[in-house]
Amino acid sequence: MDRLPLTFLIIALLALPAMAKELVTPNISIPPERVVEIQLRALQQNDNPWRGFGIAQTWAFAHPNNKRMTGPIERFSAMINGPHYQMMLNHREHTITSVILTENYALFDVFIITDSEVKASFKWEVSKVISGNFQGCWMTTAVSPPIQAKDSV
Repeated sequence: MDRLPLTFLIIALLALPAMAKELVTPNISIPPERVVEIQLRALQQNDNPWRGFGIAQTWAFAHPNNKRMTGPIERFSAMINGPHYQMMLNHREHTITSVILTENYALFDVFIITDSEVKASFKWEVSKVISGNFQGCWMTTAVSPPIQAKDSV
């Protein structure tokens, strides 16, 4: 009988790091390429540490103008789970290439390979927020629908 509480304590302690993982929030010290990387890594392991974490992390870095177009989060989640962007969820690998970088705007080519070997590219735009709570932070303004590639990434 004494082992049962100890077992629950061990399980709780092992689960604590996963439960404690919080979303990274926009910060003026995070450069634009890192914003894209944070979002892609979260989408790569969408349900770790909890179900839908990757989508929630991506939403956290959606520019306020983007949120007005794609929100609320339930609608954003449905969009990510839809036919255009679902391939981002739990993808195998990705690369990010800078195309344009100015003081307030950045454009990246993002290439992904899914677990089923589908290769696709996206245009990923980030801009600095001009006013409000996240003023000066780089946040995602748009992600193009995928362009599928047959043999190249």
